[in-house]
Amino acid sequence: MRILLCVAGMPYAKATVGFGGVMARITASPVTLLHVVGQKEEQVAGDRILALAGEMLPALTVETRLRRGDPIGRILAETREGGYDLVVIGTPQAVGLAQHLQSSVTQQIVRRAPTSVLVVGRARPGLERILICSGGLDVAEPVIETGARLAGMAHARATLLHVASPIPSMYTGLNEIEETLLELLQTATPIARHLCHGAEILARHQVAADLKLRYGVVADEILREAHTGGYDLIVLGVARTAVRLKRWLLGDVTQRIVDHALLPVLVVKQIGESP
Repeated sequence: MRILLCVAGMPYAKATVGFGGVMARITASPVTLLHVVGQKEEQVAGDRILALAGEMLPALTVETRLRRGDPIGRILAETREGGYDLVVIGTPQAVGLAQHLQSSVTQQIVRRAPTSVLVVGRARPGLERILICSGGLDVAEPVIETGARLAGMAHARATLLHVASPIPSMYTGLNEIEETLLELLQTATPIARHLCHGAEILARHQVAADLKLRYGVVADEILREAHTGGYDLIVLGVARTAVRLKRWLLGDVTQRIVDHALLPVLVVKQIGESP
């Protein structure tokens, strides 16, 4: 795997570089550090930022790239031309106008990059627990496969989460919810087959895993599980069939998770997919 690690200004990029390094070490991947400047006069400062980032990645194969121009355009061009498997980018840590600009860059890269994107918020020292969100059945398998493979390499524990429509009001306690999950797995419904297949993928990668079923608004339930479960990473996908009208009606779940999660989010895309 080849990783493109996008470095903003320091110290804002420390969390991004740190967790990007965790991913690179787990996957034994070379890293290209990319920093984009707007003016020629900023190149000296840009070189210094890349040098500081490189010092944070000892014992890794690291290249540096300093580019000038529009950050979104330069990152997307480097991603397409460099044959990368993963783009790592940070969430806004600045304030005011700088925060708005950085947020816009992150959102555009998540939407438009032709490969998977890892968005890093707060720093994580390691990767011990992974939350894999099964999402729509049309994108679930590559998401689960990616999460399982990563968990296997990191010797991490995984939770496979599926969010269904709100549970009927007669089921109000945790025991009832747990029982409905067990009952569901015994049926031949598409969701049951999907969860069982996900469990098989995790077992094939020899990953210690849990299955969880939540009821409610998808983004809300993912964020609730993520914020209370002690996870180090969220893994989810982008629906190939997503269109502007559907996003307007249902909301962009992926973007909402990226915007509000307090931990890194890996957005898995199928080969050749660009939302």
